[in-house]
Amino acid sequence: MQLKSELIYREVLARIKEGFWKSGEQIFSERQLANLFGVSRVTVRNAISQLVGEGILEYHKGRSGTFVVGTAPFSPTSDAPVVGIALDNYTPAFASYLLEGLHDALWKHNIHTLYCNTHNNSEEVPKKIASFIEEGVVGLVYSPLLCTESLTYDEEVFALAKGAGLPLVQLDRCVSGAPFSCVQCDNSRAMYEMMGRLGNAGVTHPLVLTGIDTSSTKERVAGIDRWAGEQNHRYDVLRLDEPAYYGDGTVRLLGEEPQWGQYDAIVGVNQVLSKAAVHLKNLHTLSVLTAGINASPLEVNNDYSVIQPLYHIGYSTALLLIQHMHVPTTPRTSIWVQASQWPNGMTLR
Repeated sequence: MQLKSELIYREVLARIKEGFWKSGEQIFSERQLANLFGVSRVTVRNAISQLVGEGILEYHKGRSGTFVVGTAPFSPTSDAPVVGIALDNYTPAFASYLLEGLHDALWKHNIHTLYCNTHNNSEEVPKKIASFIEEGVVGLVYSPLLCTESLTYDEEVFALAKGAGLPLVQLDRCVSGAPFSCVQCDNSRAMYEMMGRLGNAGVTHPLVLTGIDTSSTKERVAGIDRWAGEQNHRYDVLRLDEPAYYGDGTVRLLGEEPQWGQYDAIVGVNQVLSKAAVHLKNLHTLSVLTAGINASPLEVNNDYSVIQPLYHIGYSTALLLIQHMHVPTTPRTSIWVQASQWPNGMTLR
């Protein structure tokens, strides 16, 4: 237990040093950390108590949770290579599972990390990447920004990497045509398989919720479209103002109000929209199934879900980046990691 507690201590401290949790921000709960690292809450509590004792974390009176007191400066050893990681903390579980996989692979090779949270910070991301380059990073892991309007910033990041001669691997999302490798979930297949399970449950006319337009969203809708075409089923798409729902639970439709009674399922194409599916079901008192995407079984609140292989995506991304670092002639590579289905088991007609 002491060994595990020390590992959790180092993992949490590393995230604080990298800036994943900044001064004044609340870290994950004991339950979330225990699930993330696969340890008991007692082990987590021991690690957190040590960080509190060192003045890095603190408990706030009258508020539940643990908060960062100050961000410790990052100071890797002089002989340790460093890579820069830029991804969004749009949903904390998403980012943390990816980071866990990245850390495990990179640290085994004595590679340290610098972290940039790209959420709600698009215009600052190229500046942060430029600062990473100035600090001497030897590679970059980059999750393209969420909005299509941010493509200009993505291109700036790619230009910076190319100009510095640095290997870069796109993580979870992919900009089509970018001259860099990519590792992501096999989104189209995962959604196709989940829709097959819904079909076995009698679903023939689902309502599909979309929001922010990303490559992963398009891939998931493509999987739904493939299922509908093969089964000769109909599906409708409803777009929500996803940032508004994420911010305060406001349901704002970006289109006409649908005829709710005609559907037998509501499907969200990401974690936020999976929750929105349940919200809409309850709001309109519908007798329908809900389905969506989640980071782990503990995050699921739908009848059916795709569990993203986030740890494995992060781990594979790090290994691919190391390959590019060691062998610069490695060609552009795309890796799709297979997701799992919840509840366990899958049967396609």
